[in-house]
Amino acid sequence: MAESWKIQHLYHTVVNVRDLDESVAFYRLLGFDVLNDRRDVEWPDFVATIFGMKRAKGRGVLMVLPSDPDGPMIDLIEWLEPKAEFPAIPLADGTIPRIIAFRVKNVHAAYAALKAAGIRFTRDVYGPHPNLGLVGNCCCFDPNGNLIELIELEAGQRHSKANALTKSE
Repeated sequence: MAESWKIQHLYHTVVNVRDLDESVAFYRLLGFDVLNDRRDVEWPDFVATIFGMKRAKGRGVLMVLPSDPDGPMIDLIEWLEPKAEFPAIPLADGTIPRIIAFRVKNVHAAYAALKAAGIRFTRDVYGPHPNLGLVGNCCCFDPNGNLIELIELEAGQRHSKANALTKSE
């Protein structure tokens, strides 16, 4: 039976932030541009009901990659009411991190540039790993404790070949 609806594409992802200005600066370092600055927009009351909340007030900035202007956006939101909670940086206590992954061109140059800008990484670049089709991969933290994964795959490859691994690898 034919469906009367379908998802067309990923539209945007909300990233909760402690400090909107600091987060905008970080995502600019990654190469994002501000598409729509909503720092001074007064949220109407219906916004809370859409999210299933009693109240919702915040400041936001929509950002997009210039190389993918019609691609998904990142919606950075600093929640004013209620205030968002930010657990300690993941990994230190064994908690599962919140991860946002970006495919990059020249992961080694990205690592070097961000490291020089004072961005904290979990380790140096991992790879290459030919069995995975992985050129390199590294993870850093955004100002909010989110783990940002930067991954470079071999040309023409959509995703890593994780199913090619064996338990011994």
